[in-house]
Amino acid sequence: MSLFSDVSSRVSLTPSALMAVLVSLGAGGLVALMVRLNATLGVHMGVVASSWVVHVVGTLFAALLWAARAVLDPRRPRPIDWSGIPWYAWTGGVLGVAIVALANAVVPVLGLALTLSVVIATSLTVSALADHFGWFGLPVHRMTVRTALGIVCIVAGVVCVTLG
Repeated sequence: MSLFSDVSSRVSLTPSALMAVLVSLGAGGLVALMVRLNATLGVHMGVVASSWVVHVVGTLFAALLWAARAVLDPRRPRPIDWSGIPWYAWTGGVLGVAIVALANAVVPVLGLALTLSVVIATSLTVSALADHFGWFGLPVHRMTVRTALGIVCIVAGVVCVTLG
């Protein structure tokens, strides 16, 4: 089997997909802001303490969102099938703590743009491979030459950011 697909299996830009892209753009802006704010906290508190505080505050905010949802949509939530959750899904919180701690340590050294460009290039590469091979139960979206070219362009962008 070839690494590249002749046919793109990407999502077509329906109105709901376009909205998802717009929401993703907003999330990208929030990620940059979050990483900077977390790194500032890390400088003042230390990497581990700041990561802990960030996650406690995040947990409190998630609880507030959960409560707001219960008030705004009082229908009974669907029951959770705990047995259907794969073991690796439980590791997301651990990875979140590690990412925040690592970013808190790296941003003061590399700066926000270089840190995030490296993180984004790596995330895109791993994501494209995960899509291509269907890792973690993802639907398979075969990598195309255009996808690979996009990754190469982003890596070239990292080099440009690095060289300033």
